[in-house]
Amino acid sequence: MAQSSTTKINVFRNKNFSLLFAGVLVSNIAHILFSFAISLYILSIASQVYGIERAALIQALYLAANGVFLVLLMPFGGVFADKLNKVTIMVWTDLVRAVIILGIAYYLFTSPGVVSIIIVLFVMNVLLAINSAFFNPASSSLLRFIVKDEELQQAASYLQGSHNLQALIGLILGGIMYATMGIVWIFVVNGLGYLVSAFSELFIRYDHKEHAGSDLTVKGMLADIRHGLGYLYGEKAIFTILMMALALNFFLTPIFSNGMPFFIEFGLGREPAYLFDGFMRPANWYSVIMIGFSLSAIFMSLFMSRQKTKERYSPMLKKALASMVGMIALLSVLMIFYYLGVVPINAMLVSLAIIMFAVGVSQIAFNVPVQLIFQRKVDKTQLGKVNSVSAVLSQALVPLASLVAGLLISQISIIAFYLFCLIGMVVVLLLYMTNPNANLL
Repeated sequence: MAQSSTTKINVFRNKNFSLLFAGVLVSNIAHILFSFAISLYILSIASQVYGIERAALIQALYLAANGVFLVLLMPFGGVFADKLNKVTIMVWTDLVRAVIILGIAYYLFTSPGVVSIIIVLFVMNVLLAINSAFFNPASSSLLRFIVKDEELQQAASYLQGSHNLQALIGLILGGIMYATMGIVWIFVVNGLGYLVSAFSELFIRYDHKEHAGSDLTVKGMLADIRHGLGYLYGEKAIFTILMMALALNFFLTPIFSNGMPFFIEFGLGREPAYLFDGFMRPANWYSVIMIGFSLSAIFMSLFMSRQKTKERYSPMLKKALASMVGMIALLSVLMIFYYLGVVPINAMLVSLAIIMFAVGVSQIAFNVPVQLIFQRKVDKTQLGKVNSVSAVLSQALVPLASLVAGLLISQISIIAFYLFCLIGMVVVLLLYMTNPNANLL
């Protein structure tokens, strides 16, 4: 009987979840479109003034600036999410983002100089990071308050799958728009997406008094952050995953945030000929490569949504992590041989598309169980600060990683960058696999 009732669950009948899903869908499509284009745009305009090597460093500084403010302020955003109405926080932060981005779009319409554009983009980047530090904890901890326990796995899987559907649509639009219309219209679409998202979120209703509190003093917030850290440290298995993620993200994230845009702009972009170059520009190939990741992630999310909740996830997590690191290590090796002139560009493009498809499968097989473990184990009144502290712990080194990547690429070589990432991620994987706490989930 229990299995029969489980198969009849349809979380989209939950109005609050449907509104959250719709709002996140629209805003994230616009955000992914924007994120796809902005690194390419910064590399392109910075290289005009500073050259290729310094352009890579400027892009790294841009990424690092965003990460620093996000990491520093997200724990405070988590406290706000646990004390105030999460929906109100989401609506206002979406509105603020819309105003900032549409304002920058208007500024870019005036055709300012390259140096002025770079300065304004850095300021925008910091403001958006501050905004995200409050939006992210509120949005990530809302789910537990608007769905029932029996809907939780399906809701988490659909949301994870929707992230990849958003990426699929955003990447397709990003490749087309950046190649044909330019960056300004991408800003406009992104700003309008946040407005639509705010409107959808406005109608979500839940009892925020269930978690509301009044102690929003600095002393109270610091005490809440310490409580979140103490809680995570006490959960040895979860803390081990976070420490693994902290180290792994240091080596893995720059491959996609620094290395991939550099390859598209200054590798593929400088090739005299490449596969389908008659109708596909480098930005379009960037879309195709990342679309493989999103498609496989969507299929895997749908598969995961139909699986029963397990008592233990350790074996599954280890297999998924090993698969993901193995695929990204292969990507790094191929990139090294490409820059050495051994792997031709067409083989590189096809290999990247295939590898990213495999990475999408393994990432979802890892992420969905981890999210479910958090939602199930953590007291829902504490989810905001615990989620934000865990996000900070897992991402704390990403700003430094972006900067190190920029320095390696600009001061040594792109090959040295990939060797550094390859060795580091393999070492982290081996340390996690041999840690006894990794068997406790």
